[in-house]
Amino acid sequence: ALSMAVIASVIGAGGLGDRVYQALSSVDVGAALAAGIPIVLLAVVLDRTTEAAGRRIGAEPTGPAFLQGWRGWTLAAVATAAVAFAGRLTDGRVWPEDVTVAIAGPVNTAKDWMVDHLYTGVPVVGGTADLASHFTSGVLNPLRGGLTGLPWWSVLLVVAALAWTIGTWRTAATAVLAMAAIGVLGVWEPSMDTLSQVLAAVAVTLVLGFGIAIGAARSERLERLLRPVLDVFQTMPQFVYLIPVVALFGVGRAPAAAAAIVYALPAVVRITTQGLRGVDPAAMECARSLGATTGQQLRQVQLPLARPSLLLAVNQAVVLVLAVVIIGGLVGSGALGYEVVLGLAQGDLATGLVAGAAIVCLGLMLDRVTQPTARRQRQES
Repeated sequence: ALSMAVIASVIGAGGLGDRVYQALSSVDVGAALAAGIPIVLLAVVLDRTTEAAGRRIGAEPTGPAFLQGWRGWTLAAVATAAVAFAGRLTDGRVWPEDVTVAIAGPVNTAKDWMVDHLYTGVPVVGGTADLASHFTSGVLNPLRGGLTGLPWWSVLLVVAALAWTIGTWRTAATAVLAMAAIGVLGVWEPSMDTLSQVLAAVAVTLVLGFGIAIGAARSERLERLLRPVLDVFQTMPQFVYLIPVVALFGVGRAPAAAAAIVYALPAVVRITTQGLRGVDPAAMECARSLGATTGQQLRQVQLPLARPSLLLAVNQAVVLVLAVVIIGGLVGSGALGYEVVLGLAQGDLATGLVAGAAIVCLGLMLDRVTQPTARRQRQES
């Protein structure tokens, strides 16, 4: 819910989301981070509180007897009302200005340094601008050209084959109907453009995510170091990622893909790490007793046994990347994201609704071709 705070601000929700949205319009990384960090902290507080409450469900009550049952709830309500009333009398509803830290300035200074030293002129790689240009011309453009150059019926056949291989004929039928609906809506070409961005970003996300997860699964220290970083990245609103990416890479499809990669990467790392750590220790011990090397244990034991988790990681990568690539319409990604932004900006319900429906159909198709059904999993096991 908190990750939607910025999107809700587009239609007048206000709050911290509006500050992030305003910072995006002016590429103010410091202001965006200053508003994004409180959103992350709120998410952490709610997550830890609900997790602790969940662990106590069904457990025996602890603490003094007068704090249990309705007496405890009544006392909590009275205390809350008293604190709120005292806050109004003492003007304590607003945090004191002299106990605040302004991080926008230092963050913008660091961003300016990175732009000055990394945007161009970096030895060998040339800079982030060159990387974005090469990624667009070498990956995104050929992929988009290939998808838009294929006949529509061949795309449907490929989707049907993939969905049937992963799931059942019902899965294939759902995926094909979703793609057919995109054609009927008249947005086939922009949908293929969006699909090309999603596929490219997912490929990079999986390569990075699987590599990091393998290291985290083998090293407790690395896993502990990554845990708070992943918490922050998973709770940060999607819009926040667009601002530093635009500052470093400019505008276009490559920056939108880069933001999507950063947003989807934590989920892939978490799911894959848990899957690799959940492999039966007896199977690993058996492989070691037979003299298997570390690489052989990974390739022949861990990865096959962790296949359900790997497929789930692929599915989540696709869904999360699709969500951010659409938001990338604000920074020049074009395609369906631009259609949604255009419809929202001009109040054109027809344009926005058609593009939104196409996004839903595209997400449904991608979900069906990346998530195996329970029946297929039982057959393979």
